[in-house]
This record gives sequence, structure tokens and C-alpha cells, in this order.
Amino acid sequence: MKTIVIEDEKLAAERLEELIHEIDPSIEISAKLTSVEQSIKYLKQNKPDLIFLDIQLEDGLSFSIFDKVDIDIPIIFTTAYDQYAIKAFKLNSVDYLLKPIKKDELRESLNKYKDIKSSYLMDFEDIIRSIQSKEISYKKRFLIQYGQKIKKN
Repeated sequence: MKTIVIEDEKLAAERLEELIHEIDPSIEISAKLTSVEQSIKYLKQNKPDLIFLDIQLEDGLSFSIFDKVDIDIPIIFTTAYDQYAIKAFKLNSVDYLLKPIKKDELRESLNKYKDIKSSYLMDFEDIIRSIQSKEISYKKRFLIQYGQKIKKN
């Protein structure tokens, strides 16, 4: 799983990365970004599996990223402010963690993300299997109107 961390506080970003790797060492943090501007540039060219997103960044609120980039990537918000929770959940939010982030809460958030992802993939795979298993059949008989009469063909 490839993730990115969008966090302007260096110590908070390092702590989050450390907790993520303690919980699941296989998670790859592809980028650590510190601003809205950097995030917009990155997300226009890359599509991680999951975003860890602080709300207040050095150059503004991270919600402004969504004005510039259409994002359908799941997000775990990590912030010190609870007043943005409702706005966050109107986006692709998996969870909303208040700082300081606790390891157990982060683990629950990652498990929630994995559960959502696996159920989505299962449904998608079931649909593909269903489509592929159907035998293609064509009509062998037709009714054709010929003047006032109907003929079988």
C-alpha cells in the first residue's frame, strides 16, 4: 500500500511515519508534503492508495486542495482541531484522528481502511467473475414484418 503524509510539522510527520511502520511495516510512504501547493502538484501527477492529511498547513487549510484536484482517494485526517470534522467527512474520509495520535487509534483507522478496500475489491471481483462466466448466446430465431404479415426466420 502506497500512502502519502501531508503534514507541515516535521516532528508530527516523523511520529506518524514511525507509528505507521510499527503497525504495518509493509506500508510505503511515497511522499511527505508540507503545503497545499506541494500537495496539489503531487496529486495531479500521482495517485496513492491512502492519504494522511493534516488540516491546517503552512499555506492554508488543506480543504483548498480539493478545489484544485479531483480526489477520490481515501483520507485519514490527522489534526489538532475538532471543528473541521463535519467538513472532513463530506470528503473521502476514512477517519478523523486528533493529535497527539495514539497508536491504537491509528491501527483502528488503518484496519477500517483495509476493511473498506477489501469489501470494495471483493464486490468488483465478483462482478468481473460473473461477467466472464456467462456464456455468450445469440438469438437464433427472429420475427420479421413483411407487409401485413409476420414471418419467422
